[in-house]
Amino acid sequence: MTGYSSAAGVEAAIKAAARRAAAADPSLNVDERIRLEHFHRFLSRVFSEGEDSEWVLKGGTGMLARVPSARATHDVDLYRRGFTLDQAMADLRRLAEVDLDDHFRFAYTSHSRSVGGDGQPFTDGYRVMFDVFVGVKKVSPLRVDLVVGAGITAEITTMEPASSLDLPRLVGHPYRLYPVVDQVADKVCATMTIYGERRSSREKDLVDLVVLAVTQDVDGAALGHAIASETRRRMMEPFGHFALPADWGRGYARLARSVPSCSEHRTVALARELMERFIDPALDGSARRKSWSHDDLAWC
Repeated sequence: MTGYSSAAGVEAAIKAAARRAAAADPSLNVDERIRLEHFHRFLSRVFSEGEDSEWVLKGGTGMLARVPSARATHDVDLYRRGFTLDQAMADLRRLAEVDLDDHFRFAYTSHSRSVGGDGQPFTDGYRVMFDVFVGVKKVSPLRVDLVVGAGITAEITTMEPASSLDLPRLVGHPYRLYPVVDQVADKVCATMTIYGERRSSREKDLVDLVVLAVTQDVDGAALGHAIASETRRRMMEPFGHFALPADWGRGYARLARSVPSCSEHRTVALARELMERFIDPALDGSARRKSWSHDDLAWC
């Protein structure tokens, strides 16, 4: 049985925990933390099958699961290995109906084919919508970006999400997270891709790369392999230098302002210098027998 006798009790507990967490770390406000807990209720259903699960969490929610003060996000990115899109969606709908005795209910409403552009044009996907209920009360809907094609070259990490609130009376399950090297490779290649006649406009990818560089240790050979693999998957020409689009700057500065991990790299010039140290050695092979130290911000 749940530790809460009513939906109102669960809502009150989530709100109180979100206020405590926001007071301790104001990088995410109370509403953002409540939204993340709603995500956690959903993802605890997705990952409720434990070691038998083939689901993997990608994107911004995956970043927050590793680094709780990363950039806020408004949707959930999920990858299902070994299924067609329709099979994956059917499985997602099945898992969304798992009862965790927490007074939450996730009701499928619709899906549409994901549009390309400079988001994820090389990944086949659905955008799936769920209505979210706490008891009989309808709260903000949940959007899932669902894919079945993704480049995974390293071991998937299973961990308790760092972004979940302190609510021990609610059932939760660990997440299976997209490997760090593949997340870096995805963002590097997305930044380097030419979309028609223009470069990427996703300055948020640079924010995420800075967060990963200053919080995660990375194996040089694994990162080089992941970038090379993603380059081939996207049918890109190989590149030996990570170059940011010339018009990036203002958007990055705005997004980085509220992210604590970007505190020493608030401008695009500082972020560019960090990326030259972090990414270029993986591209030219000089980091092959080294590991990136997030403490030293150097290959060692």
